[in-house]
Amino acid sequence: SVPPGWSYEHDTELGRFLYDHSEKQLQHVDCTKEHISSIEVSSQTEDCVAAHLTDNLTYTFWESNGPPGQHWVRLRMKKGAIVKRLWLMLEGQSSSYVPRRVAVYGGTLNRLQHLRTVLINESSYRNVCILRDMKTHMPVLEIRFLECRDQGYNVRLQGIKITSFWEWDLILTADMFQPERLVRYPLLEGVDADVLYRRAVLIQRFVQLLESVLCYLIPLSEDSIGTFNALR
Repeated sequence: SVPPGWSYEHDTELGRFLYDHSEKQLQHVDCTKEHISSIEVSSQTEDCVAAHLTDNLTYTFWESNGPPGQHWVRLRMKKGAIVKRLWLMLEGQSSSYVPRRVAVYGGTLNRLQHLRTVLINESSYRNVCILRDMKTHMPVLEIRFLECRDQGYNVRLQGIKITSFWEWDLILTADMFQPERLVRYPLLEGVDADVLYRRAVLIQRFVQLLESVLCYLIPLSEDSIGTFNALR
């Protein structure tokens, strides 16, 4: 049942609270294989292929095979995956193969937007974080290698590593709703923590159900007021 005095505005504020707090409690582990649907590369040598980027082996690597400045790795993310950290695992035996300047782009394939450019420290020969704390799902992440050390022509990586979470995968407990956390959410202040918890579980369940059927509802076959009202 709806809590006494509860309104749509309360749900909106509770949703904002969940967005602001839930992801901070997630246990971030290596999600590379779980959350990436496929990997594409600009080029590769015969023995150093893209599959080595995610095989978790220390003695294999991917190596590009083409003109300088035109090397990239493209990650197609599974629907709903939000990246918290993206690392490059460098292969530092030959410094001319180590990337020096890297740009990260994200979005849909035909509308990639620049997210960050990273200048990799000359002393880095291990894992380097090139992207962190994304707030929304990016269907595609593209890593562009702009420059290598020592004027190198090709890039060599031992692998990539990602920690991420599903946008609907909230960890909910009644302990989340402590009074000190509700200061910036006036509509939630004074509401019993168990009431907020049960309402949050309901919102989470609704999101999961909506996500499962949304692909069948949108885009609508008819752009009319009647169709929209039926959907609403």
